[in-house]
Amino acid sequence: MNPYRDSVEHLQEELGRLDLLLRRSVIIARATPDPKVPLELRGVVVSDEEVDAVFDAVDVMGEPWRRQDEMASVLAPIDHKLQEARRSIDERRGLTEQSGQSLALPHLAKVFELSPAEVDLLLIALGPELEPRYETLYSYLQLDATRKRPSVDLALNLICRSAAEKVMARRLLSPSGPLLYYKLVQLLDDQQDRQPTLLRRFIKADESVVRFLIGQPADARSTAQVEAPLSIEDLELDDPTRARLRNMIEAIRKWVPRSRHVIQLISTAGALPPWDVADAICAALGSSAVRLELTQLQSDPSSAAAALRDAALGDGILVVAAGDAPEPQAERSLWAAVNGSPLTLILLGSASSYGSIPAEAQPWRVEVPPAGYDQRRQAWTQSLARTPAAADAARLADTFPFGPSLIRQATRLATSIAALRTPAEPTPSTEHVMEAGRSLTTPNLSRFAMPLTPRYGWEDLVLPEDKMHQLRGVETRVRHRQLVHRQWGFGQKLTRGKGLNVLFTGPSGTGKTMAAEVLAGALSLTLHQIDLSTVISKYIGETEQHLSAIFREAESSQTLLFFDEAEALFGKRTEVKDAHDRYANIEVNYLLQRIEQYEGIVVLATNLHRNLDDAFLRRLSEVIEFPMPDEPAREQIWRKHFPAEAPTKEIDFAFLAKQFKLAGGNIRNVALAAAYAAAEHGTAIDMGHLIPAVEAEYQKQGRLVMENEFGKYLDLTRRRAAR
Repeated sequence: MNPYRDSVEHLQEELGRLDLLLRRSVIIARATPDPKVPLELRGVVVSDEEVDAVFDAVDVMGEPWRRQDEMASVLAPIDHKLQEARRSIDERRGLTEQSGQSLALPHLAKVFELSPAEVDLLLIALGPELEPRYETLYSYLQLDATRKRPSVDLALNLICRSAAEKVMARRLLSPSGPLLYYKLVQLLDDQQDRQPTLLRRFIKADESVVRFLIGQPADARSTAQVEAPLSIEDLELDDPTRARLRNMIEAIRKWVPRSRHVIQLISTAGALPPWDVADAICAALGSSAVRLELTQLQSDPSSAAAALRDAALGDGILVVAAGDAPEPQAERSLWAAVNGSPLTLILLGSASSYGSIPAEAQPWRVEVPPAGYDQRRQAWTQSLARTPAAADAARLADTFPFGPSLIRQATRLATSIAALRTPAEPTPSTEHVMEAGRSLTTPNLSRFAMPLTPRYGWEDLVLPEDKMHQLRGVETRVRHRQLVHRQWGFGQKLTRGKGLNVLFTGPSGTGKTMAAEVLAGALSLTLHQIDLSTVISKYIGETEQHLSAIFREAESSQTLLFFDEAEALFGKRTEVKDAHDRYANIEVNYLLQRIEQYEGIVVLATNLHRNLDDAFLRRLSEVIEFPMPDEPAREQIWRKHFPAEAPTKEIDFAFLAKQFKLAGGNIRNVALAAAYAAAEHGTAIDMGHLIPAVEAEYQKQGRLVMENEFGKYLDLTRRRAAR
């Protein structure tokens, strides 16, 4: 007697034993009085003979088994062959194990602690997945050509030898049993019965189990079992982190007592993708990774058991990612699924992603920090070595908190952007790289903010020289932040306040929003205007939660946060007279702390400078006042609001600037209204369109329309025309 060559040869002999069980059942079926029903109607109608046979049975549950006892002499040769087959298979299995070879079916039975009866049920379900002939046999034994899979009733009849044994065997297919809990087999409903009993349901072997038993690799579409592509040495990590990972792996291999290890990898924005680190750990431990998203468990708690099954079958490691704010119930489902399992787990997420780890587990906690500035600058330099953008590696390293892998992705995307715009010379410039970086870091702020596309440049702003100098200074502080903070060492003295907080104050329409767009465009940042209606909540603590989400999301990207009407959030704290005052003050206190911790750029705009809290004003980097434009400035603004493509005719810009003291936003409204009026008349834009538009803008503001202001163009007003 020789050991098995492989798992398939062993499976063939086990299926040979299933053939004997089926032959035994066929002998019994043929000895049973056959109801007089045409073959084509079996399973469709119930004949008189069938009903009579039921009532003639002395013991309904015991009748089939009594008939087997009467046929003992006929069945004896089959039973003897079954015993011989079992003994031969067990002996060859023993020889195979002695040779050091592992067989799939015994390995599966050992991992999931299956009883011999459960193994037989799995074989019965496996038959049709490997050979169509089993469908024929199952249809014959179930008296129905449409029932090609084994029902629970048929499967239990095949493995049981008495009515009492069959009743007890139902527990093998209970939801808590290993066959169903680990999804080794599935229970399918009878299509003809919407509420079938357990005995009428069909059993089917899971596809992952089938592939494992016949020695085929896992299907990438149905399982996340993957081979680790990198080693610890290949990972783009700093030396201390790499050393900690090496030490942990060495400890797990050697001196740590055998127990379930739970490795928590803590990563932040800009760090190496945690999946890469987890895969490298799995490779170092000689295991494959089976991935599971914790959020999956919210909709399908049983998916943890399926992932655990795949990991156990492949001697793998279960890698669990926390995802976006999973419910506590999802974590409870995870720990319930792995309870008692010796498998190693790797948990991916933030420091607070997992509330508790089972006490019996051996915990490991490794933080994977983001790439440092020097590492990022070197990676940008190497990735952009042959492009003009390489000269701005320092700026890119300061702007984007990318690791080396994401830097390479941004470089490739920048090349694509350049090729789309200038096919003849697809070499990315700094602006192309900045655009690629922004697209990879666009924050998910759609709930609380409205993205604005910067369309204005410095040439569009009309401000007094000193105010323009202040605004240019904001750009300068951002561009040279890495030089001052890092190379000159000023950042070492700052534990907080490394960001840039700017206040724009002044009347409506004086250019505060336009200036925010100009800054975002000049610095190649995304611009999000915070929607206060979605941020401020009447429920205690919810406003702070919303603000925390905004700043947390913005920290992982290069975003300029723009708070318009800032006094609604950053108003002065008041004397505490009741609970409302206390909680309102708590909101302001939280904002003061959070805005000081934020290392990005925050621009606030307000018409009511004096209503802001004094402590907040102290934390501002710049306060820029936007005054009402004087006459020369107004003339510039009037001229800038008419594009070169727009048809105009004899517009008296000097008169408009001198007579009408309007802010830039009001001038824009007038210019647009006049343009629409000219389009309606099919003529060029002239004073005949502008004067009525100015009159309408005055009325909208509630200002008196003085006839002397319109001077020589008084006849063009709507009031005079109406006379």
